[in-house]
Amino acid sequence: MIFSININGNIVDWSYNLDCQDKQYHKTWIPKLRDIQIITKDLNSLTISEVKKIILEDIQPDITMVKEHNNKLARARRMEKWVLNTLG
Repeated sequence: MIFSININGNIVDWSYNLDCQDKQYHKTWIPKLRDIQIITKDLNSLTISEVKKIILEDIQPDITMVKEHNNKLARARRMEKWVLNTLG
């Protein structure tokens, strides 16, 4: 799947690396800089790492939502474990 982002009036196409194509559909997966692959060759004075950071900032609300979901699941798991250990 190819995504597009507008950076300073330039459309930059990007996708996730092939090794994380399956992971991107997991509910708990959080992308990292190394997971982003830039497809557009002409970046107009921007480096690939700058573009990756901009993309990661752009998807930050989604990442925050996933982190909150993961934390909610972990809290529930810890509470369940605590109840089982406490009540026997």
